[in-house]
Amino acid sequence: MSHTINHLKKLRLQRSELAVPGSSPEMIDKAASSAADFVFLDIEDAVAPPDKERARKNIIQALNDIDWRAKGKTVSVRINGLDTHYMYRDVVDVMEQAGDRLDTILVR
Repeated sequence: MSHTINHLKKLRLQRSELAVPGSSPEMIDKAASSAADFVFLDIEDAVAPPDKERARKNIIQALNDIDWRAKGKTVSVRINGLDTHYMYRDVVDVMEQAGDRLDTILVR
């Protein structure tokens, strides 16, 4: 059992959700400026298999370059399915390189 006290953080509204393919840096930039409260950057269904590695890199760069919290956004990454060979690199690369900028990971 942890004896760490975690104080409440500022709550962010989640009235709307926007899914964005990680293979499109332009769409990621538009999502950051959109009115959506919750943005999930997708490496799974929205990305063709040959583009998954590039999409992962785009997402990591966007997490590090864009101040999502300052824009009032909750940001998430939807990783590939647990039964795929992509999933491991999705989790390890995103968390090691940008985990402190991420609010949630979506697993299907």
